[in-house]
Amino acid sequence: MQKTARLSIREQLVLNVLWFSINLQYAALLPIVIPTQILLFVAPGQVGDAQQATFLGWLSAAASVVSLCMPPLVGTLSDHTTGKWGRRRPYIAIGGLFLIASTPFLVSSVNAAIFLIGLSLLHLGNNVLTPAYQSLVPDRVPKEQRGEASGYVGAMTILGNVASLGLAALLLGGTTTTQHSYNKNIIHSGISIYYIVGAAALFVTILITIFYVNEEPYKERASEEAGEKFFSRFARWFAHGWHAPWHSYNFIVVFLTRSSIMLGLALFMTYVEYYFARVQHITNFVQVTALVAVLALGGGVVSGIVFGILSDHLKRRAPVVCGATLCMSLTSLAFVVTSANLIGWLWPLGVLFGLGYGAYTSVDWALSVDVLPSLEAAGEGLGVWNATTNLPAIIAPLLGSLIINLADRFGQIELGYRLVFMVASLCLIVAAVTVLFVREGQMAAQQQQSSPSQGEGA
Repeated sequence: MQKTARLSIREQLVLNVLWFSINLQYAALLPIVIPTQILLFVAPGQVGDAQQATFLGWLSAAASVVSLCMPPLVGTLSDHTTGKWGRRRPYIAIGGLFLIASTPFLVSSVNAAIFLIGLSLLHLGNNVLTPAYQSLVPDRVPKEQRGEASGYVGAMTILGNVASLGLAALLLGGTTTTQHSYNKNIIHSGISIYYIVGAAALFVTILITIFYVNEEPYKERASEEAGEKFFSRFARWFAHGWHAPWHSYNFIVVFLTRSSIMLGLALFMTYVEYYFARVQHITNFVQVTALVAVLALGGGVVSGIVFGILSDHLKRRAPVVCGATLCMSLTSLAFVVTSANLIGWLWPLGVLFGLGYGAYTSVDWALSVDVLPSLEAAGEGLGVWNATTNLPAIIAPLLGSLIINLADRFGQIELGYRLVFMVASLCLIVAAVTVLFVREGQMAAQQQQSSPSQGEGA
């Protein structure tokens, strides 16, 4: 693999700015926007009832299924795409078109069917754009700056989250007057502005990425491949992309670790708004949900950059992930054990979660790239890697709605929400333990050994 030049601060910002707009569009969807928009489709009742929780679960899972297999497909294609625009940028542009095309459906949703179409287009676009974009980062970042780049990825991710949640709170904060009464006009106008702002930000940052991030065109490595039919070549590439990473012990361990973290976070974020409405009996549950998230994520911006830079000088990144995940699990446990109103605890809980989430996001990308079997085919490995997000996005809503419905049958729906957060905490604790089994000393040697063979066999 050709050695890449060291990136300046400006180049790091240009390379990673798209993470901001991706998260601006996505971050508030699950905890705030979608649960609130569901109130337009589900029969009126107390916010957070079992019917709404079930609808939320199936809707989120159905939309996520659409994009389950897209990341490894796009990752493999982008690894071997030729053309003057490079390997990754064509798919970033195509994914962006899908994301922007979803906006009219999401804005004009008058029923659940139109909303599902829009949400499916949104997931499809994200899972075309993201695998290509996340592969562009290791293409451009030299090894000695991998931790620093991870810090920028984490910082842009968290800033996007904060902006998204703040925008959702501003637009939807006046939705409710009581737990049984909500203003549908405010919901419709608020979500419309939210989706339009997200699409506009994506459009601008996609243009920045396409025109200002330099990418070398891909060249075939074996002359005999020139006459090989495209579909047979692609079938071999795609099969290799699914098969090769699972021969790496470290890849498997980190894959399981990240899957557990994403499952825990998905459970927490999917039902936290309904938790505040139903369990804590908070009237302005939209604003409180956004406040908790902003407190948590805002504190993580600084820790994300600091730990990202420090991780380049640490012999092991896994202990950072372990400690960060334990901080997040303690926050989730607070929602399980407390019986009093949590308003007074929002600041310390937000800071604790922010410290953990910031530290985790700062080294997450670096550790993910470290365990790839080969950097020559980063798109393949990172494409499979996206399953750590997509599978939990399907499982978490269905598992959560099952727990809540079972509890509701016994007249204990509040207990059901607490049990959801208990499962989330357990997932995070399992991840904190699992990541300690990563053999970080073997990573560099494995990548150096596999990269040459990858170039010959792909």
